[in-house]
Amino acid sequence: MTNNLTHGKKVLLTGGTGLIGKEAIPFLCQSGFDVYALTTQTHPSDEKVHWITADLLDWTVVKEVLRNVKPQYLLHFAWGLSKGYITSTTNFDFLQASINLLKQFAENGGSRVAMAGTFAEYGDNIETLSDTESLVRPMDVYAKCKNFLNEISRLYCENNNVSFAWGRIFSAFGKEWKANRLTVDVINSLKAKKTITIRSGSLIRDYIYSKDVAAAFVKILDGNVQGNINICTGIETSIHDYVMHIAKKMGQEYLVDFVDQPGNQQRRTVGDKTRLEKEVGFTPQYNIDTAFNEILFD
Repeated sequence: MTNNLTHGKKVLLTGGTGLIGKEAIPFLCQSGFDVYALTTQTHPSDEKVHWITADLLDWTVVKEVLRNVKPQYLLHFAWGLSKGYITSTTNFDFLQASINLLKQFAENGGSRVAMAGTFAEYGDNIETLSDTESLVRPMDVYAKCKNFLNEISRLYCENNNVSFAWGRIFSAFGKEWKANRLTVDVINSLKAKKTITIRSGSLIRDYIYSKDVAAAFVKILDGNVQGNINICTGIETSIHDYVMHIAKKMGQEYLVDFVDQPGNQQRRTVGDKTRLEKEVGFTPQYNIDTAFNEILFD
């Protein structure tokens, strides 16, 4: 790899082909960032982005990338979210890789980082979740690894003069076609005229469109707010109502069955968006209806 330094606001983006990362790219460009994006996939054609084929889990390659790019900013979304990720040992691999990424970023002059966390860090807490006051009680391997990454990254940044923000993403949805995720499974089943059974309809979630998540993170990255920030709408919606909204949009309500067997899941996860709106200066622009107009019909 050749050294290719510029004098703009250079950002290294991980997860740039994922649900949120791909939506972040236009916002980064609009905000004047010079975008360098890591990917393990065949990258899309985009003259605005410097795509770098690299595996985050290959520490030697990551070290070389950071040494050559020397970004001032880091926006970190990448994580292994394949089927069974909640309990997968892959979480430990991405935890280690993320710490290494942050270390290399700081050692090469990086100054501002924003990382993606999850509402699952809060555990089973039915109160509206405050990013400044609510306790964290992560319940599974995924949530515990994310929470540990938050804590160790915050400490590392404090000791190395790096500005650090951690965005806890609530129930994000968008244009993603990987199976084994609720939104994708519902849409694919209804398109195929197949009945789908929902076993967790009574659970309450705070749904936020992936474009809003991406825009919020770019606003955070381009600012100076530090610490935990809920990436949420503050609006509670049952999984039942969310799924039926999709079904009605598609005219396939009769294909949805509900058998309420929620299992060991968080009963209610709704975020307090005060910091997001008042300190970051960001308000979500989409609701479930306007988001699905884009997802299904654009």
